[in-house]
Amino acid sequence: MNDPAIMQLFSDAGAIVSDSHFVYSSGRHSSVYVNKDALYLHTGIVSRLCERMAQSYNADEIDVVVGPVLGGIVLSQWVTHALNAGRRTGEVLAVYAEKEGDGPDKTFVFHRGYDKYIAGKNILVVEDILTTGGSARQVIEAIRKQDGNVIGLSALCNRGAVQSAAVANVPVQQLITLPLETFAEDECPFCQQGVPINTELGKGRAFLQKINP
Repeated sequence: MNDPAIMQLFSDAGAIVSDSHFVYSSGRHSSVYVNKDALYLHTGIVSRLCERMAQSYNADEIDVVVGPVLGGIVLSQWVTHALNAGRRTGEVLAVYAEKEGDGPDKTFVFHRGYDKYIAGKNILVVEDILTTGGSARQVIEAIRKQDGNVIGLSALCNRGAVQSAAVANVPVQQLITLPLETFAEDECPFCQQGVPINTELGKGRAFLQKINP
């Protein structure tokens, strides 16, 4: 069961939006959207959520926190800050993985010299929203290519019931779980009913441009 206090923080930021027609990054459609960008406007809320994410781990066993661009950059900073507050010696570092390519050819890589801080280190991966786990898995694979040891994946919200097997067998923690009903485009009841696609949140605008170039 989700912690009411955490759910209240999401609600306070207006981060859970319902009763519309959304297209996710995965291409699936739903009537509910978790608007992580609404959270990032409020540093107080983000810092409190990241403190809760950090509480699941022993700060002395983590060397580096890695997040994927873009939202993962924010999370990696705040989770690292929280971990360092409880660390007895040394310092946890925060880095981020950058995206190369798009669609099925998308991968994550480390630029800016960040690869030097991965090899032989214990890594915590942070993500905002898990739908299929694809982006998190790609970040984990990028870390392993640099000989990093991924000890866990922590997310703000798991809306796709993502389990360890979907993210290269890394243990998964999340602050809240929202098992949302999603549909493939050709099975979407909202498309069939002619419900307009939301172009302000999610990937609705790009979806419409693709089908109506």
